[in-house]
Amino acid sequence: MEMKKKIDRAMRNTTLSPAADFEALQAKIKAMKNVQYPFVDVWNCRAALAWMVFSEDGCSSHVERHTDEEMEWLGITNDMLHAAVDAAGGAINWSGHYPITGTIKERLELVQ
Repeated sequence: MEMKKKIDRAMRNTTLSPAADFEALQAKIKAMKNVQYPFVDVWNCRAALAWMVFSEDGCSSHVERHTDEEMEWLGITNDMLHAAVDAAGGAINWSGHYPITGTIKERLELVQ
């Protein structure tokens, strides 16, 4: 029943949360504003490991793609990138950002 009340409040666009909830949300946003995260970037029918990189103030971002040589050094193959795209329901001819797989994450965790 409590979840239904929360959903009803959200649907009415009312704000009934205590100040502590709002402060916790602000802290979370501040902590995450410069987070960089890896993903598979598909562009022009080519897949690459990429990172979303945010500016210091968090107001702008850009995609930084790894080169083929860097991916080879990391042990990340094109087959692994294509598998990640497939697992996300994408295709190599659909440009976009796709989540990495557990296999790619494991390779990245080996970097020190």
